[in-house]
Amino acid sequence: MRRVRLALFLLVALGGGLIGCAPAAAPVAAPTLTATLAPTATPLIITLPPPEALDSVVFSATDHSQGPEDAPVTIIHYGDFQCEPCADLARSLAIIQERYPDKVRLIWRHFPDIVAHDKAPLALLGAEAAGEQGAFWPMHDLLFAEQAVWRDLSPESFRATLIAYASTLGLDLDAFRAALAADPTPLVEQYRLEALALDLVGIPTLLINGQPYSGRYDTYGLDEAVRFYALAERHFPDQPELIIDLNKSYRAILHTERGDVTIDLFADRAPVAVNNFVFLARAGWYNDITFHRVLPGLFAQTGDPSGTGLGGPGYTIADEADNGLIFDREGLVAMASTRGVPNSAGSQFFITYGPLTPEREWNGQFTIFGIVTDGMDAIRALTPRDPQDPLRYPDPPPGDRLLSVEIIEQ
Repeated sequence: MRRVRLALFLLVALGGGLIGCAPAAAPVAAPTLTATLAPTATPLIITLPPPEALDSVVFSATDHSQGPEDAPVTIIHYGDFQCEPCADLARSLAIIQERYPDKVRLIWRHFPDIVAHDKAPLALLGAEAAGEQGAFWPMHDLLFAEQAVWRDLSPESFRATLIAYASTLGLDLDAFRAALAADPTPLVEQYRLEALALDLVGIPTLLINGQPYSGRYDTYGLDEAVRFYALAERHFPDQPELIIDLNKSYRAILHTERGDVTIDLFADRAPVAVNNFVFLARAGWYNDITFHRVLPGLFAQTGDPSGTGLGGPGYTIADEADNGLIFDREGLVAMASTRGVPNSAGSQFFITYGPLTPEREWNGQFTIFGIVTDGMDAIRALTPRDPQDPLRYPDPPPGDRLLSVEIIEQ
C-alpha cells in the first residue's frame, strides 16, 4: 500500500488571526460575524511528517488466489476446511466477490487446527492435490459446501469421500490418489509456522490489504470493509492548496433527494475547512453519496463516498473549532472528526437539528464552517438512519442521497 503524505495548513490573516466575536444568542438566520478580513492573507503551510506506512500485502508462492491482481482490495482468508466458521465465512466471501468482481482479490492460506480438527490435514492434502491439476478453487468450494456431510466421518471414510469429490471435478484420479497418500505433516507445519509468524492465534482470520480485520464476518460487515478499502482508489495524495479567495464569499447548494439545501460558508472563520469543502465539492467527491447517519434531534451526517462512516479523502485537515462559533441552533454545518483526536477531520460533515448538548462535548470540539440559510426542510425530511442501531444492526435502512454540491463564489 502506498504511503500517503498528510499535510495541514493554517491560514493566518495579517494583523492578528481569524477569531471574531461569538454569534449572538438570539435565534437568527445566520450568526452575526464581526471579524474583518485584511486586504490580503498569507497562507502558512504546516506539513506534518508522513504517517508510518502500512504493511503491504506480501504474497507467497503457496497462495491460492482468485480475482484481479490489481484489485484495490485483497482479502486473505486463513483457515482450514473442517472449521465451521471458516465455511460460513467462505460463503460470505463468495457473495462479496460476486458483488465486486473488479475490486476484490481473494487469497486462501492454510492454517490447519490439528488439535480440534482431525481431518484438517487430509483436507489440506486434497485441496493441494486438486490444485496441482488446476482445480484448487473448485475443491475449496466443494469441501466447504459439503462440510456438514464429511466433517464427522472417520479419516479413512473421508479419504474415500475426497476421491469421490475429485471424480466429480473430473480430475486424474491416479494422480490425485498418489498426492493424497503423502505425509501431510511437513505441509501442515509449514503453513502453521507461516501463520504463527504473523501472530495469528485462531481461525478464521482475515487480513484486508495486509491489515488484520476485526469487523463482522457476515456479508454486511464485509461489504462495508470492501467499500471502505476500495475508497483508497480515490484518495488524494495531499491536502489541497489554497484555492478560495479570502476576500470573497462562498455559498454551497446541496442537491439532495429531498430537495436543495443552501449553505453560507464561513470562509473568514474556518478558512481551512471551507477551502477543503470547496475543493472536494468541485472535485466531485460529494456526488451521489449517502447521508449515512441521520439522528433526529441531533444531526445529519454525510461526506463519505464509501457510505460506511469511516471513509475520508486520504488526508486530514487542521482543526478550527476555537473560531468563536458554538452549537447553539439548527442548521449549523460542521466537520465530523474523531472525538478526542486532534486534526482528524477529512471530508465528512454534519448539519445540526438544533442546539447540541452537553455543550462541553460539542463546542470547541468540532469545526463549524457554515449554516443552512434555505432548505432546512429537506434536511428534516431525511430518513432516520443509525448504523449502530441495535434493533436494526447490522442492516439499517438505505440512506437518502446527496446528489451533488454546487459552489457559488461571490
